[in-house]
Amino acid sequence: MVQRFGARAHTRHFVVIVRARELRDAPTRLGVTVTKRVANAVGRNRVKRVVREVFRRNRHLFPIGCDVVVIAKSGAPLLGYDDVLTEITRIRRRLKATRPPEPT
Repeated sequence: MVQRFGARAHTRHFVVIVRARELRDAPTRLGVTVTKRVANAVGRNRVKRVVREVFRRNRHLFPIGCDVVVIAKSGAPLLGYDDVLTEITRIRRRLKATRPPEPT
């Protein structure tokens, strides 16, 4: 549901999708997607590890009470911690969460 209805922000190496959770007090959750087209297993795991570390150390960059999905593009396995942090920081203002539709 996040990928279908969330707000998207693109960087050179990532697509970041944000969608607000129904419980506004709920903690922000992170999902990372890296396909086989981007890298081999070692590269995919490295991207996921670096993105999770950026999320862990910089929760203030992400909206509160949201689901965040980060999809890696080609070139992402070559990035280090500081590079990922810079890309996420640049799109911080564009990470506006969309609210799920009200139940009818």
